[in-house]
This record gives sequence, structure tokens and C-alpha cells, in this order.
Amino acid sequence: MGLRWAAGGCRSGAQEGQALPLGLMLLTAVAAILFFMFNSGQLVQEKIRLTNTADAVAYSAGVFEARLLNYDAYINRAIIANEIAIGHAVGLAGWLTYGAKASEHIAPYVAMLPGGPAIAAALAEVAKGLETSYAPPLANSVVRHQMALDGLGKAWLSTHGPGNSIALATRETLMDEVAKRNDPDAKVDILPLADDFAGFTRRYSTREERRRMGQLVHEARDAFLQSRNWDVGVVVLCVGVKLKKRGSTEFIDMVDGWKSMDTLSAHLYSFHKLKCKHSEDPVGWGTAASLGGLDDSAYDYAGSTGTNPDASALAQDNSAPGFPPKTIWSGAIPPFYELSETALKAEDPRTVLAIRVTKARTAQRFSGGASTIKPQGSLELYQGAHAGGESAAVAKVEVFFARPDGKNPLFQREELGSLFNPYWQPRLAPLTAGERALAQLRQGVLLP
Repeated sequence: MGLRWAAGGCRSGAQEGQALPLGLMLLTAVAAILFFMFNSGQLVQEKIRLTNTADAVAYSAGVFEARLLNYDAYINRAIIANEIAIGHAVGLAGWLTYGAKASEHIAPYVAMLPGGPAIAAALAEVAKGLETSYAPPLANSVVRHQMALDGLGKAWLSTHGPGNSIALATRETLMDEVAKRNDPDAKVDILPLADDFAGFTRRYSTREERRRMGQLVHEARDAFLQSRNWDVGVVVLCVGVKLKKRGSTEFIDMVDGWKSMDTLSAHLYSFHKLKCKHSEDPVGWGTAASLGGLDDSAYDYAGSTGTNPDASALAQDNSAPGFPPKTIWSGAIPPFYELSETALKAEDPRTVLAIRVTKARTAQRFSGGASTIKPQGSLELYQGAHAGGESAAVAKVEVFFARPDGKNPLFQREELGSLFNPYWQPRLAPLTAGERALAQLRQGVLLP
């Protein structure tokens, strides 16, 4: 019995000694797996962080571009509003002068009525007082609006700069700042041929180019500016009297400045030697202009020069007090920014930007980078490798025009993109195959 027990004890000791090498191999494999999982997790975290940074940089650049385009639209609308305000000031001043002259000529006829002399005197005094009291302030308002136009015309240079140089530099600074806020070690570069913002807008400064905005100003005139016409009286078989009021405020040549004319004439009709005779007796006339020397020969002021030619001729020499106002500013349409000719031809104009954010391998938190844990021997196989010694993420943004209410409520149809309405907005966009390939080539690898 003792011999059997001693022999069994020897066999048990031999089995324990054989399991030790297997255990060491298992521990090594487990350590390698854990190390690989840790390293993979760190690399995935770095990649996610870099991808989020790229999206943030691209979207921030898109927000900047959209805000700049909307800023341009607000300036354009402000220019139109100031031009219309000048038009109203000129129109009101000319109308007040016409009213003063008309009351002066109507007074003798009003004096024939019972109690007429007092009424006529009061009417003339009120009309003249209105002209004297309000025409000079209206002239002063024209100067102030012209100063505003001059400032608006120069405001673009502080944001765009020559050839959009300031805008592009500011956008680059913004992208770098956003990248650093997300990852201090990230670097930003723009993919070649994937940035068209520099040529998306341009400055229109020639006389012919500025007529584009002038046309919008002309079309934005309200009823008071377009026509101040009325007729009263009776003519039967070429016998009778009719008072004809004509007048409007015109934007001369769509670019130069404003001029208004108001006339009132009594038209007398009678038979003489079996012929219908007609004569004009001017009653009231007045004019005003934002600038001196405007060539208005092509304008009839809502029919004034044709219907009331004698009164219209008198009006040219009866300008409102203070008009044209003395100013160093032209009051004409200033140079402005609008989409480039190429963008305007597009049915759906939009600008795109594709950027690449990179981070050096040595700055990443994994064993082969900035980590203090450095694998040795066979474990180096589990480090992971970086093409070109860096990680990269690519993102793309596009800025497009879209009304929040869909169609233009005035015309009930789709409104094309322009810099006259502030409806520009950004969104992240998918990359094209060519842009992906270009980004990979910049890193020294081309994936299938």
C-alpha cells in the first residue's frame, strides 16, 4: 500500500510542472489581446474626435459664408430702402412747392366766393408755410440718406476686401480657431478645387452694372412715387373746362438720382370757326431733385410734359427750397456686391467647401504615439500604422438659398438665389468620389 501511494505522488508532481508553460503562453495572449483592444479603442477615439472636429470646422465655415451672404443681402436691401426714402423726400418737396404755387393761383377764384378772401388768404398762407417749413428739412434728409448710401457702399470693403481677400482670411482664421478648440493638435487645410467661395460673389461698380440694382429701386416705387394724377371737370362736345393734375418721381437713368415734377393746368375747350380749340392755363407747378444737372429729357413724369407742357416748362424753374441739396455724396446707386455672373446663371446657385483635418501620429494618445506605454518585442505588431504618419478626416459643407416659406408670397413662384434676400443657410454635404480620392492622395494612399 505504501508503495502505491508513493508512486501516485510522483505522478501528480510531474503534471503540475507541465502546465506552467501553457499558462505563460495564455497570459501572453491575453495581454496581447488587451493591449490590442486598448490601442484600438484609443485609435477609434482619436478618429471620432478628428471626424467631429472636421464636421465642426466645415459647418462653422459654412455658417460664416452664409452670414456674410446674408449680410450682403441686408446691405443691398438697406441701399434700396435709403434710395426709396430719398425718392419720397424729393417727391414730397416737389409736391409741396407745386401746392404752394397752385394755392397762389387758385386764391383769386376762391376770393370770389362768399367769405372767399379770408379763405383764399388762409389757403395761400398754409400752403406757403408748409413749403417753407418742410422742404428744407426734406433736403437735409436727402443729404443724410446719401451719407448712409456712401457708408453702405463702403461697408463691403471692410468685410470682403479686394477680391474677397478679407473674407477668405477671416474664414481661414475661424476654421483654425474651431479646430484648435476641438483638438489643439489638429491642422486644417482646404482640398484643392473644392472651394468656390472666392468667385461666388463679385463687386459691381460700373454704371451699367449698377443699373441692375437701380432697376429694383425703380420697381420698388410705391403709388405716390409712380403717379400723382387726377382729372376733374366736364367737357361736352368740345365745350368745357377740365383740371388735369400730373406728376411722379423718377429715378433718372436707373442710377443717377431722383427728380420729381408736379403740375396742374386748366384745359379750356371751345369751338372756333367750326373747329375744336384747346388751350392750357397753368395753375400749379413744382419740382425737386436729389442732384443738380440730372438729364430727365426721357421722362414725362406720368404724362406731365405731354398733358401739361406749359406748366412742365415752368416747373423746371420752380424748384423746392433747399433743392438740389448741397452734398459731396452723389446719391446715386453705389457699387454693390451680388452673385457672380456664373452663379446667377445657375438655377440653384450654391457654394461648396471641402476641408481636411489632420493630426500627426506622434500627437495621438496610443502606444505608437504620445502614450508613455511603448510596446516591445512582438507586441509592436499591435500598434497600428498611419498612412503618411498622420490621421485625417474630411468634411464638406454647402451654402444654399432657400426661403423658409417655400415660394415667394408676392409672386407665388420659386425665388432664385441672389444677394437681395437673406435666405442663405449652410448644411453638411456628402463628399464626391473624386474629393475622397483627392484627400487620400494627399495622405499618400489610395483606397479601393
